[in-house]
Amino acid sequence: MPSLETAEPKPDVSLSPGPLLGHRPFLVLWLVQTLSQTSQNAVNFGLLVLVQGVIERAGTFPVNTAVGLAVLSFSVPAVLVSPLSGVVADRFDRRTLLILTNFLRGAAVIGLLFVEARWNPLVALAVIYLLAFASGTVGQFFGPALWSMLPNVVPNGRLVQANALFNLTFTASQLAGFAVVGPLLVKLVGVQSVLAGTVVLFALGGLLSVALPRAQRNGHDGSAGARDVARQVLREMLDGLRLAGGQRLLRKAIAYLAVATATYLVIAALGPGYVTQVLDLAKEDIAYLVLPAGIGVVLGTLTVDPITRRVGIERTADLALAVGGVLLVALAGLPELFGTSRSELAAAVVLAALLGMADGLVRAPAQALLQQEAPEEARGRVFAVFFTVSNSVAFLPVFGAGALADAFGVTTVLFGLGALLAVAGIWQISARRRRARPAGAGGRAPDGAVPPRSRD
Repeated sequence: MPSLETAEPKPDVSLSPGPLLGHRPFLVLWLVQTLSQTSQNAVNFGLLVLVQGVIERAGTFPVNTAVGLAVLSFSVPAVLVSPLSGVVADRFDRRTLLILTNFLRGAAVIGLLFVEARWNPLVALAVIYLLAFASGTVGQFFGPALWSMLPNVVPNGRLVQANALFNLTFTASQLAGFAVVGPLLVKLVGVQSVLAGTVVLFALGGLLSVALPRAQRNGHDGSAGARDVARQVLREMLDGLRLAGGQRLLRKAIAYLAVATATYLVIAALGPGYVTQVLDLAKEDIAYLVLPAGIGVVLGTLTVDPITRRVGIERTADLALAVGGVLLVALAGLPELFGTSRSELAAAVVLAALLGMADGLVRAPAQALLQQEAPEEARGRVFAVFFTVSNSVAFLPVFGAGALADAFGVTTVLFGLGALLAVAGIWQISARRRRARPAGAGGRAPDGAVPPRSRD
C-alpha cells in the first residue's frame, strides 16, 4: 500500500470540477447520512420522552435512573458491537448494509409505536429498553459501512472536503434530531407522531441506498461450520486491530478523532457550569457559546479543503490540535484577562467560534487519513477500531469531567485539558519535522526542499 507519511495534498489538476453535492453518488450517500442520522437522534430523544411518560404514570420509579438506563440502552451497543460491525462491512456489500440498517431501525421504531400507557410500567420500560438496544445494535453496522464507502463515491482529490461536509452534517443532525426538531415536533404533534415520521425517513434512507454503487465483498464460505466462521470473524477482528495499531498514521488518526470526541464531551459537560460560574449568566444562556461554536464548525468546513491543500493534511490536524489547546487555555483564563463581564462574554463568544473551527480542522483531516491509509478490503475494520476506541473513551469525560470540576473548578479542568492538547499538538509538529529532516543528503533536509506529494 502506498505510504502517506507526508500526507500532502494532490495537485490541483486532479480535482473534479463543480460543487461536491453535484456529484450524484456522493449526493446520494450524503442524503442517506442526513436522513438516517437525523432520524436516529430524533428517535433517541423520543425514547427519553417515552420513558419519562411511563415513569410519570407509574409515580413510584426514580426518573433519573430510568432515563439513564434509556441512554445506556442505545449507547452500550456502540462499545459491544463496533468490532464485529467492521468485519461485516468488509465481508459484505456495504450498500446492502446501508439498506438493511435503515429498514431494520425503522422496524424497531414501529415496535415502539405499539407501547401503550395501560401496560404495566415494568413491562413497558423493558420493551422500550430492548427495542432501543436492538436499534442501537443495528445502528452500529451503519457507521462503518457509511464511512468506508465514502472514498468510493468522492471525486478524486476531494476527500478532505467530503469529510468536512459529512462532519458538518453529522453535527447538524445531532442538533436537529436531538436538540431542535425532536423537542419542537414532540411539543407540536406528540412523540408518537415524531416516531412515525422517523419510520418514513428511515425508509427513505433505505430506498435511496439502493441507488449507491454496489461493491461486492468476500463473504464467508457457506459450507464452513459455525465454529470455523466464528474463528475467522475473530481473526479478522484482530487483524483490523493489528492493522490500526501497526501503522503510525492510522494510530494517529484514531487518536486525534477520539481526542476530538472526548474534548467535545468535556466541554459539553462543563458548559453549563462555565456559563454560570465564570460568565455569571443563567445556564439557559449557554446558547452564547453553542451558537458561535456551530458557526465555527461551518467556517472550518468551508476552509479545511484550501488549508489542507496549502499546508498538508497531517500538518493541518497537528496545528489545529495545538491551536485548540491554546484556545481552551485562553477560555479558562478569561477571568484573569478581562475586568468586565461584557468583555468576558465577548471574548468567550470569539473563542467558542474559533474552537468550533479548530474542531473541524482536526476531524476532517484525521478522517481523510484514516480512509486513505486503510486498505479498501479492511477499511470497515479500521473504522470499527476507531468507533470502539472513540465510544469507549467517550464514557470517561461523561462521568469524570463533572467530578473533576467539582473538586478543582471548571476553569482548572479546562486549563489542564487545553495544556495537554497544546503540548500534544506541538510535540506532533516537532516529531514530524524530525522525521522529515533525514530526507536530504548527510541526514539533513536540503534548503528549500519540497516534501513529496501523495494522495489527497
